Amino acid sequence: MYFKWLYSLLSIVCSWVRIDRAPKSSLPTDHPSATRNLISLLTPLSSLFLIISCFQTRDVEPPSSSTSDWVSPTDYQILLNNFQIAINQLNVQNYLRVFNTDVFRFTPASSLADDNQNLWSNWSSLDEQTYLENTIARLRGPSGNTLILQQTDLQDFGDSIQYAGNYTLRFNHNDTTLTDLFKGQLLFIIRRNTFNELEIHRWEDLETVPDSSWSLLKQKFIQ
Repeated sequence: MYFKWLYSLLSIVCSWVRIDRAPKSSLPTDHPSATRNLISLLTPLSSLFLIISCFQTRDVEPPSSSTSDWVSPTDYQILLNNFQIAINQLNVQNYLRVFNTDVFRFTPASSLADDNQNLWSNWSSLDEQTYLENTIARLRGPSGNTLILQQTDLQDFGDSIQYAGNYTLRFNHNDTTLTDLFKGQLLFIIRRNTFNELEIHRWEDLETVPDSSWSLLKQKFIQ
């Protein structure tokens, strides 16, 4: 639409320029000035062109991939599903949304608790972001990275939920000193925020297979 109007306007201008450049003898003696006619014609046309351009529609942009798969976690199962999808899709933004960033705490597997105590005692959601971004940067490809959760226990205390489950986590990274398949158990303390959405406040990691805990992955890629 935009180009059609521009083409029509240029055609009119060209026709008036030809008139203006025509020999004087070919014009009637009472013919008005071509320049004055051109100005009088272009003034309303330019105004009309400006008005039309203001109403040009823009293509609708697709929803951001960072938030399109997020579902409001009004139920703990929705929260955990968001958590799994964020891992599977390597979506750092949605991964961080499952945590209460103000109070979040992580307790590592006992076999690593004494390693770098300062790291673990001050672990926060910012560290969650750092280790995950570093892990993604070391992946051999975007596919085949998955998280599977299997619930083993659930306790509802009214103001909080305690979720326990087994996890199987695969990250196809390129670090040959570390396994790419992590297995263990996790314990989540979940609470509601002021928007009635559930968030993870505390995460405790339990090792079930030597040198395969999620804590080991975090410790490796936090730097």
